[in-house]
Amino acid sequence: MKTRIGFSNMTMKKINKKCIISTERLEIRPIEKEDCEAVHRYAGDPSIDMMMFLPNETLEETKKFIGFSVSEWAKEDPEDMEFVILFNGEIIGGVNLEKCEDERTYEIGWTIRKDMRGKGFATEAAKALKDYAFESLNAEKIQAHCDSRNQASEKVMKKLGMTMVDDTGTRYYPKTGVSSGEYLYSISK
Repeated sequence: MKTRIGFSNMTMKKINKKCIISTERLEIRPIEKEDCEAVHRYAGDPSIDMMMFLPNETLEETKKFIGFSVSEWAKEDPEDMEFVILFNGEIIGGVNLEKCEDERTYEIGWTIRKDMRGKGFATEAAKALKDYAFESLNAEKIQAHCDSRNQASEKVMKKLGMTMVDDTGTRYYPKTGVSSGEYLYSISK
């Protein structure tokens, strides 16, 4: 049974302390070990080279990532909540909430499979998690970082109502040796 929790066009149900969020088009649920191949399809895509810890070059890297994520969900109070995004029952991406040092602040991030980009799925999923963090986790602030060249992620941040806090950051990609600028956006409750 799904219960309304106060977000428009979104419902949430809890199963074994884990939440499943439904939006108009998407189901957003905690990542599971059985998701490995579908997750690797987007997490191993070399076109997402503007992300700090992706792409995963091997299926083994994706398995390790999923193992960590599943172990976080097993905790009473997970600090790093990795969700998969399903559209018509198929995993098309992932979205994440991670507690920051200030436990009332969460970092949000998202990845969408290449063939499903540009359809508003990242915005829809990120908005659902933003609302979940504010309403269910009692977050006071949500923040997100992106590579200064990543116009698509910056656009999602703006659609979430976030504002730029810092445009002077730098990121370094150990897999490629490339350095770039970094933006920080945030929104408060």
